Amino acid sequence: MASPFTPEKLAWLELHKNDSRATAINWAYSVPIPVSIITTALRLWAKKAGRNGITLDDYLIIFATICLVGECSSGLGYGPPHGMGRHVTAVSAYDLMTFRKGDYVLSHFYDIALATVKLAILAFYYRIFVQPVFRRVVLGTAAFVLCWGIGITVAWAVFCIPIRAYWDDRVKGKCLNIDTFTYFTNISNLITDIWVFLLPIPVILRLQLPRNKKIALCFIFSIGLATCVVSCLRLRVVLNHGDPDFTWAAVPLGAYSVYEPLGGILCNNLPIIYHMLRNIRKDKASFKTASTEHSGSDPLRFTAPSLSLNGRPVLGDESPNRWLPLPASTSQEELTTDGLGLSREGISQAKPATFWNKVETQEREKSVDEEGAVGSPPPNTIVVEREFKTEVQMRRESGDGKDRWKKNVYEMKRR
Repeated sequence: MASPFTPEKLAWLELHKNDSRATAINWAYSVPIPVSIITTALRLWAKKAGRNGITLDDYLIIFATICLVGECSSGLGYGPPHGMGRHVTAVSAYDLMTFRKGDYVLSHFYDIALATVKLAILAFYYRIFVQPVFRRVVLGTAAFVLCWGIGITVAWAVFCIPIRAYWDDRVKGKCLNIDTFTYFTNISNLITDIWVFLLPIPVILRLQLPRNKKIALCFIFSIGLATCVVSCLRLRVVLNHGDPDFTWAAVPLGAYSVYEPLGGILCNNLPIIYHMLRNIRKDKASFKTASTEHSGSDPLRFTAPSLSLNGRPVLGDESPNRWLPLPASTSQEELTTDGLGLSREGISQAKPATFWNKVETQEREKSVDEEGAVGSPPPNTIVVEREFKTEVQMRRESGDGKDRWKKNVYEMKRR
């Protein structure tokens, strides 16, 4: 077989046969693994502690992360150890065959990861936007992306018949045109990326919000366009595809192939992680403020955060009180007993408690909002103020010569 290189090119390759990009490609394939795993784990932690819990878009991001890890692992296992990053004339025939086999496996992970990331974004859109027309557009886009992903995966599976002909030059077979297939895959992927990331912008602009908030929301939802930049860079490399020194030229293409799905995963995860960190910062600020306010009058007074009806903590202005509706059949006798089941008159005989609920009967006719915000309660309700007050005195008693601690009886009083 005639060499694809000119004599001058062969001389140059012989002179640079020891050149290697192996270190660069090892870093390129290694970094996305911990980044994707850590950010996805933080996303799941934030979602599990949130109001909605784990939803469909979270499961899709988990699957996309698994595919990305598989893609990077394939690149690390089949790439640099078998000639990737070196000139093709310095690579053995066995390593060239193994490198092509790894490229076949990596391409499957790449296409599935891209499709899954897009589906996760669309599932997120469907969950937060309730406009019927927009939801139909989202479902239509999701159907197209799903068909695109299945079509690309099946095409790769039967790219050559027999499939061994893809990586083994000794096997005679029929294969699809690699250039046409690659152009179609990358151009359609770029167009779909732009469509998906710009899809919610018209809906946001029609919301009844101040202009600055609209701009902020549009910016947040357009962060994913940064992924399109990586797609454009990869497409530029693909359009210049055809270099016979493919083990050397595959380095930038391989790097873009892992950072493109990584960008989509980060665009899904980072806003949720940022929201979680912002809430933690607000909670810490509220706690410090509350501690400062209480320290001036009573240094031993603490306030426990309220719990919502689903068991999750509620901080901020809602923390002191929670309105809970009582059954209509609640008797007056039950309302006049304290949180331990004892009557108000018998409180003096009650055992000391470390934590109690102070209960009051309220007879007003205002409703509570869905979030359980504190307001005027409806009739026949109780307000549960989760607050405890501790007073500890140190007394030294004579007689046995030992120090003993004695706690005062906790106060229980009507509000």
